[in-house]
Amino acid sequence: MKIFKICTIVLSFFMLMTACGKDDKGGSTPVVENELGDIEFEWKLVSVNGVEPEFTVYLSFAGGMFNIYQQIYTLDYVLYEGDYDVDGNILSGIYYDGEIWKCDYEGELSEDGSTLTLVSCETNPITNVYTLCDIPAEVIEEATTRTAVEIDYHL
Repeated sequence: MKIFKICTIVLSFFMLMTACGKDDKGGSTPVVENELGDIEFEWKLVSVNGVEPEFTVYLSFAGGMFNIYQQIYTLDYVLYEGDYDVDGNILSGIYYDGEIWKCDYEGELSEDGSTLTLVSCETNPITNVYTLCDIPAEVIEEATTRTAVEIDYHL
């Protein structure tokens, strides 16, 4: 009789553990509701806090790496490169020289995937809106690579 009670307790324990595990539909595993989605494309900055910028910035994301081509205070484009990471809807990055972005960004893709909105995660958030584009070949070919320490406009 004592062995029967012990077997029942052990069996109940295993059933309980199985019931609390992850099932095929996500079960007890939390699901991030605000996934940023696929941003591995080329983008052009079209708005900063609702205003068209007086400078040009292109972004490309591919395979965990980013390129920023920007034309600010100069006629020439400057290229900054590094790695990025997406966690839920939070985008973060680090330049190849070890400098991290000035802040992370909360990202959102439009339903059709043609607009990327990045809101800076800082005290006074800045909203940057990008649209899908092809970065012009002349921008890529003529851009001068610089280090993140020299950046005029941080991502």
